[in-house]
Amino acid sequence: MKTLHELLAHIPCSWNGKGKLTVQIDHVQSDSRKVKPGDLFVAVSGFHMDGHKFIKEAIQRGAKAIVAEHFDPSVNDLGIPQFGVSNSRAVLSRLVACSYDFPAVKLKCIGVTGTNGKTTTAFLTHHLLNSVSRSGLVGSIYYDDGSTQRPAENTTPVPEALNETLTRMVANGLSYCVMEVSSHALDQDRTQDLQFSSAVFTNLTQDHLDYHHNFEAYYQAKRKLFFSEPMPEHSLINGDDSYGARLLKELHLNSGVVSYGANNSRDYLARKIQPSLSNLSFELVHGGKSLQVTAPLILRHNVYNILAALSTVSEEGFPLKDLISALAHFSGVPGRMERIDEGQDFQVFVDYAHTPDGLYNVLSSLGGISKNRVISVFGCGGDRDREKRPMMGEIASRFSDIVILTSDNPRSEVPEDILEEIRRGINGNQKKAELLVKIDRKEAIRQAIELAETDDLVFIFGKGHEDYQIVGKEKIPFSDQKVARHWLREHVHA
Repeated sequence: MKTLHELLAHIPCSWNGKGKLTVQIDHVQSDSRKVKPGDLFVAVSGFHMDGHKFIKEAIQRGAKAIVAEHFDPSVNDLGIPQFGVSNSRAVLSRLVACSYDFPAVKLKCIGVTGTNGKTTTAFLTHHLLNSVSRSGLVGSIYYDDGSTQRPAENTTPVPEALNETLTRMVANGLSYCVMEVSSHALDQDRTQDLQFSSAVFTNLTQDHLDYHHNFEAYYQAKRKLFFSEPMPEHSLINGDDSYGARLLKELHLNSGVVSYGANNSRDYLARKIQPSLSNLSFELVHGGKSLQVTAPLILRHNVYNILAALSTVSEEGFPLKDLISALAHFSGVPGRMERIDEGQDFQVFVDYAHTPDGLYNVLSSLGGISKNRVISVFGCGGDRDREKRPMMGEIASRFSDIVILTSDNPRSEVPEDILEEIRRGINGNQKKAELLVKIDRKEAIRQAIELAETDDLVFIFGKGHEDYQIVGKEKIPFSDQKVARHWLREHVHA
């Protein structure tokens, strides 16, 4: 528990003169619905709602003090202390961290950012660290505090939830926290007061332009992780990505900057890559030495995720040989190239790929792998980046023999309208796959399995680990894995 004076000691602010700075504060909250007696409420100007409109509600729920970007005159008569700041969103992170006694300082935090590969890289890094130390995980699937795993609400949680999780990690005796850091979180200053020991950049490709509007703004948001104060001790960059190459140039005068990739100039270099549908193997060259790597992951794009994890934990001071040995015991990531096997004579995978680059990474990697036909089931989310829809249609059509378009979190949009935008990319493709449309996702998966023949590859893209469909404002229970297993059992036993 902290006093108002302790919480606001290093934050430039004005004060309405009401109340006392010695008052004890239980928690800091930015959601008025979560305020309890004794809390401090921070009014944040949100993207859909303005927290300043809920100051009175917070006081009714027992808030002892208010931090906001402008005073609410009607509160003065209540004798409630108000503090004015220039940017309440940025201040929120500092206030929450202080209220929890800065738990991140007691951990070595590793931040992973990028469009694709964040989750797999974070899971791999978490696994490797737990083979040589003790690590927690904050990511898009769940938060692991070293004792329990809780389903994730956001890829990078709001400061209140993040600091609560970090506090539990400290209490559980962990040394590290591996964290997926989204561009939204960076743009919204959710990690502003976290000090990162290592920061990882996987890539930057088409996504989230409904939020960032253009690639430059998207890149600048990601870039913030590497130029925070203080800067990360280690920066691990995918030098084969064009934006990664740019970031390397911008960081070139800083120590602790390391590149990874398949280009000969990389600090951690993968060569002689041998992908298959059972594992990946390649030669890792680092520091003049060559080591053989084999991991239970499939397809070439996962080489970058493995390199990112190995280089990060190696730079944290652990021997590469030990880390490579630990890779053999990696159990995979839910919804990331997750194999669904019910004894059928063809392969079925559920994958989270929901961007043009994500689809391309999977489908373009199939050359040289023994297979019959490729069947791709996918759609695009509603109320999200529309520019990627025809791009994904073109890629799926180019690399698949059969494409089945279906619904994927349509939200407020009409599913048929979304699929029509995807079709524009398919119709403009010279190599046209057989195209089928099934709005009902359950029926689309059924059709893919019924069409599949011996040695076919069936990919169900887009939702990965998600266990719901968002239609309108309603979340409807739905799991690609469960649906696929249901139809496969019927198919196998037919």
